Amino acid sequence: MTKAVVPETGSVSLIQRLNIFVDKYILPYPVRFLTNRLVILATLSLLVPLLFYTANQAFVNALNSYLNVMSVVVSSTVLLYATIADVRDREAAKRAEVIAKAYEKLLEERVQGREETAKAYAEQLEERVQGREEIARAYADELEERLQGREETAKAYAADLENRVQDREETAKAYADELENRVQGREEIARAYADELEERVQGREESAQAYAKELEERVQGREETAQAYA
Repeated sequence: MTKAVVPETGSVSLIQRLNIFVDKYILPYPVRFLTNRLVILATLSLLVPLLFYTANQAFVNALNSYLNVMSVVVSSTVLLYATIADVRDREAAKRAEVIAKAYEKLLEERVQGREETAKAYAEQLEERVQGREEIARAYADELEERLQGREETAKAYAADLENRVQDREETAKAYADELENRVQGREEIARAYADELEERVQGREESAQAYAKELEERVQGREETAQAYA
């Protein structure tokens, strides 16, 4: 059974209160009576005497009055509850529209909030990216300065090595000249010593020749002495 729509507003008029009271405490009983299956069958069964007792005008009028009243009551009840159902549907539609608007507003606020959060997050990310780019640039500048310093150090070290190599080449040249001078001096000393040895050999050869002559003369003297003695 359809229930009556009760207004939710605080200010309710006298007619609305009367309608609420009637819908709640009076109309349910006639509706229950009219929708009872036995009542419906009894009302339908009253159509049969109208076919057979047409001569009794008072009985026919009473049945017609009853059927007319029941028809009006049923029609009025159906119209009433159709109106109540329409009002209820309208109220439900209004409530649904209000809820939809509130939900749409809430969704819009959420979307705006999320958009603001996304924008804030995007700005934060952009700031982080910019900060990292600045750090990367500073690090690149520092690396470039280090590379330049190392290149300068390498150039200075290469120049130092070249100077050392030149100094060592000059030292090697001086040492080679000194060795050549020493070799030349030793060659001269060797030549002088060879000349001295040659002179000593010649002197010894002359002494040997003189000693051989002396020995030969002694041998001849002894041979002569031997011959004379013989």
